[in-house]
Amino acid sequence: MRKVAIIGSNGFIGRHLTERLMKEQDLALSLFGKSDSGSVNNDLPYHRIDFFNKAELEKNFAGMEVVYYLASETIPATSWENPSLEIEKNLIPFINFLQVAATTGVRKVVFVSSAGTIYGTTNDLVTEDANKNPFSPYGITKLTMENYLRYYRVKYGMQYDIFRVSNVYGEGQNTAKGLGIVNTFLEKIIRDKEVKIFGDGNTVRNYIYVKDVAELLSRSLNNLQSSETYNVSSNNTLSINDLVKIIKTVVAEEFKVVYTDVRQSDNSAVFLDNSRILKAHPDFKFSPIEEGIARTYTFIKASK
Repeated sequence: MRKVAIIGSNGFIGRHLTERLMKEQDLALSLFGKSDSGSVNNDLPYHRIDFFNKAELEKNFAGMEVVYYLASETIPATSWENPSLEIEKNLIPFINFLQVAATTGVRKVVFVSSAGTIYGTTNDLVTEDANKNPFSPYGITKLTMENYLRYYRVKYGMQYDIFRVSNVYGEGQNTAKGLGIVNTFLEKIIRDKEVKIFGDGNTVRNYIYVKDVAELLSRSLNNLQSSETYNVSSNNTLSINDLVKIIKTVVAEEFKVVYTDVRQSDNSAVFLDNSRILKAHPDFKFSPIEEGIARTYTFIKASK
């Protein structure tokens, strides 16, 4: 049995990744999070993680083959006024974990990074090797975390996969944290018959269904001998106004669109090249955005 761990298993992507990896027959899966208990499957071992307890980290991760690192304590807006939060809440815990992982024999770390923030504003299609110009503390720190993975590979030979994920949507996202425009819009439509757009609605984003993300992340288990960096983005790069048009074709409710002041922490445009990940997985097909939004809408309606 291959020993695999997910740090951040209670999070949105973490829960879907757990469900995906549970389908694998040869995995001994361990879950880690900040909460006292897990939220996916009581049959799987769950541990509350303390990134400042070295002895406990060594005990929990010794002999792990692959560790997925999905933990994040912030979103782009939360550290905009207090950038030191990124250092305290994200960077230092990550380095503490990497040091333990590298010295306890972890073969590969799979890290979920942010495609929407590390490149900065882009007008052209950006590949993984494009210049990085993050302007938010969130994006700056994500890129720094990527670079620490490269350091640990050079020093210790520990491999990594970096997944720069675009805007994820799908069943079970907690929008109270301020992330998830698709889920937020659907919740507001169902509850208030209204959505609020920051700016003029011409902000461009890429949208990807969470089960597609979980599937692509799971494929890191197939190759532990090399390190790769991928843009995890679908073929759906849209303005917010165009996204609203698609939502109108899915939902039953009539709703109003309200425009308000733009947020400084928001990136105005990101165009992501996904050819590398599609070349690596030529059999993979993205879920149509209309289908993904319909599933998400149905789930939210049933949860109310």
